[in-house]
Amino acid sequence: MKYALKFLIFTLAGLTIASCKKTSENVFTMYDDVQVQFHNNSPLSAIDYKLVNDGDSVYIDYTITSSEEEMYSVVVERLGVASTTGFERISTPVDNVDERHSFSRTVKLKMQRDGKNTFRVYAVNAKGIYMGDGNKKVTIEVAPSHTVLSNRRIFAPDTVRKDVPSFFSLMEGETFTYDQGKANAAKIDFGIRRRPDPRTGQANQWIYDYYSISANPNPYDPYDISTWEKRQTKFSKPVINQTNNFLYSWVSGSVIEEQAKSKNLDVVSTSFNTWQEGLAPGNVVFFQTPEGKYGVFLVTAVTADLQGNPFVNVSVKYQN
Repeated sequence: MKYALKFLIFTLAGLTIASCKKTSENVFTMYDDVQVQFHNNSPLSAIDYKLVNDGDSVYIDYTITSSEEEMYSVVVERLGVASTTGFERISTPVDNVDERHSFSRTVKLKMQRDGKNTFRVYAVNAKGIYMGDGNKKVTIEVAPSHTVLSNRRIFAPDTVRKDVPSFFSLMEGETFTYDQGKANAAKIDFGIRRRPDPRTGQANQWIYDYYSISANPNPYDPYDISTWEKRQTKFSKPVINQTNNFLYSWVSGSVIEEQAKSKNLDVVSTSFNTWQEGLAPGNVVFFQTPEGKYGVFLVTAVTADLQGNPFVNVSVKYQN
């Protein structure tokens, strides 16, 4: 009797556990109702992979279907892109009831992001719930159109020493001292200088200015550059608080050119009144080289090295 009772309890427990067990739908099969097809309706269409140049137009011709549930919105989403707004999406409401089981559209894109750009198309139901993307994607790769030079140190000049690398080549990403300058003047785009911020309460702040070596008169008297070759690079005034745009938005040569052309590139020398106006962290300066290339550099830090030598840290982007 004792063993029979134990068996009965064990059996009932097993039945209870079995009755509580819930079968979850496989995440890879739960959205099978939605299917996506990309069409090759134009020479500009992308159906799986397409290699293009910066600024090219590309079409995503698609049909998305749902055999059971009605679609109330269709979204074309760019995947895996770091941006100031997160995911990049184009959402289209399905207002026509006749299209809620089969919806076709053409999305026309101007490609201005170097590298691989992967897109998917998915549907959303009446409650705004994701319905599926048919497990289909299309990748559009933009050939490299700009160069990035990260974390270059430009040191503040010394009125006595001539071995401080305070001159900078935007194309090479190299710094040069005054002693090296004349021999490398054809590469040098600008130099920097600094002055104390004269305002009350700014005793420990320095104003960092920049100047083209073609500036006349020379804004930094301790360095005589009158016999140097003059590289005619043109600059904008600094634009403040642009770190996110530099990192996430200005990501192709054509975008950099558009941004640079929207600024006045007529600065050859600066003399700011506050440190925030000049080469300060987060500020960018646009430029055009004598070769006609447009670019921009970002000030990422103004600090000093372990020996106490002050410098401006910059990253540069310019057209190939």
